[in-house]
Amino acid sequence: MNGTPLLSVEDLHLTFSKGSVPPIIEGVSFEVHAGETLCIVGESGCGKSVTSMALMGLLPTPPARVLSGRAMFAGEDLFTMSESRRASLRGNRMAMIFQEPMSSLNPSFTIGHQIIEGIRRHNSITKTEAHARAIEVLRMVRIPAPEARMAVYPHQMSGGMRQRVMIAMALANQPQLLIADEPTTALDVTIQAQILKLVKNLQDETGTAMILITHDLSVVAEVADRVAVMYAGKIVESGTVEQIFSDPQHPYTIGLFGSVPSLGRRSGRLATIEGSVPPLDRMPAGCRFVGRCPFADRRCHEQAPPAISPAPGHTAACWYAPLEEKAVPA
Repeated sequence: MNGTPLLSVEDLHLTFSKGSVPPIIEGVSFEVHAGETLCIVGESGCGKSVTSMALMGLLPTPPARVLSGRAMFAGEDLFTMSESRRASLRGNRMAMIFQEPMSSLNPSFTIGHQIIEGIRRHNSITKTEAHARAIEVLRMVRIPAPEARMAVYPHQMSGGMRQRVMIAMALANQPQLLIADEPTTALDVTIQAQILKLVKNLQDETGTAMILITHDLSVVAEVADRVAVMYAGKIVESGTVEQIFSDPQHPYTIGLFGSVPSLGRRSGRLATIEGSVPPLDRMPAGCRFVGRCPFADRRCHEQAPPAISPAPGHTAACWYAPLEEKAVPA
């Protein structure tokens, strides 16, 4: 995509330790343009949520520390600006939808109170004007009888309705960037489809850029423009959704696709990726995926692979990429 990105993360290194333990996030880089959806995918424990929380300034510091790297948002570095400046952006020009709304909504206050509070925090308007805006955004996310819903508490709503409230709160101040961290994981398939369609439609209407964090590749296929595959704190492959789905070039990406169930009759068992993400204090010296990779050789154990570009806009960090030319299982 041409033009200046709204958000550009460059070589991010982040740690929670003062010792010699490797960074929990290492060398992460990506861009998001206005109106674009970037999906960050990978197993639990790969660093997806930590990356998003670092961008929003929601990690406790200490112990979290950005060792190096930049995150340029609309021309400003999120990691060097003051906390007051970051707070003025958060919930206003940048917003986040969390995985579990019951842990994000305050059970002691009504839905209306919480939305109004967020609106007035960033806008010099009266309570009456904020109340009208709150009803407007509840209507925008297709919540029935929004005027009545303003007076209810979170526990009085279903999971799908609570998630719609979270989306309404995130969109209330018309953010330029929306970060959605597993926003549909706790919902059934029907509600999940409704929420994804809702977010996509709202994004099309407002031009908001979105970073969607998920482990569900069916969600990625539905909404992504670009995809970043993350493993053990590193982005191992990135590209357009078409490139990643039609021509995956990292063994981890291929393993993720192989483990996805499909509709209809299967001829055999689902593929699995043996093992698990290595703990920080036992990261291999070379490729972090080496202990689980069917192609690994001595070089993979000793040297971290550079990112190569099998096609414009498509990168993969694997010694064997492009796989169709070099990979022969050991």
